[in-house]
Amino acid sequence: MTEPAFGDLTPSSGEMRWRARAHRLPYNYWGRKAASLMLGLAGGRSGRAFDVTVFESQKARLHPADNICEKRVYMTPQHWDPAERALLARAIRASAAKEFLFADIGSNVGLYTLFARSECLGADKRLRALCVEADPEMRRRLDFNLRVSDAEGDVHAFSCAAAARDGEMRFHVNLNSRGMSRLDDAGESRVEARTIRRILTEAGFPRVDAMKIDIEGAEYDALEAFFSDAPRSLRPAMLIIETSHETPAKSAARLALDCGYELALQT
Repeated sequence: MTEPAFGDLTPSSGEMRWRARAHRLPYNYWGRKAASLMLGLAGGRSGRAFDVTVFESQKARLHPADNICEKRVYMTPQHWDPAERALLARAIRASAAKEFLFADIGSNVGLYTLFARSECLGADKRLRALCVEADPEMRRRLDFNLRVSDAEGDVHAFSCAAAARDGEMRFHVNLNSRGMSRLDDAGESRVEARTIRRILTEAGFPRVDAMKIDIEGAEYDALEAFFSDAPRSLRPAMLIIETSHETPAKSAARLALDCGYELALQT
């Protein structure tokens, strides 16, 4: 089946009006409740995809029905990781280099990478990024978003999972919220896994200006293996970590702090 061209799935004028209202909602409990009520009016409960401009200059086909981050960026982009994105934008602007190297580990549909690219364009810098995504459907969406944003030349995309070791591993796909798919010993499918160091080496990264890692509970194991053998030149200057799956025994944030990072962010 042929993929519709970008622009064929543009929201209706009425849906756009409701999106515009949602984009002005405050970042608090009442703002989230109001966004939930507006979601259906903006088409977000229809099950279809929408072609929109994101982060001022990038393009994306968003699927709000089955992926939380796509729903948030469609309806309330101001609610989507505002603190983390503000710090990433600040790091891009503060960088003395003309090329900003960003590693997006667990890239989903590429929204963090598209945000970084928009910020780099605004700062007159070039983005050089790598994206790691194991779910074939999310990788298809990622590739589409990179292509329609003319970002393919800036991004090296990997169809694999980031893990503590190389090899084949079982993987579970969450059909209700695809961004929550994960490595799982009881998973119904198998995917290739690679270490973060191998991924960075294959992408030809001499350094990492920022890394975002969100791999649904595998962050600690993957980072522990990375920090144990990666040269200091490859340790990211900024590290954004998902911490909602952490346990006292496996805290990626604590591991990062022990490795000299001043701050680990929860997404």
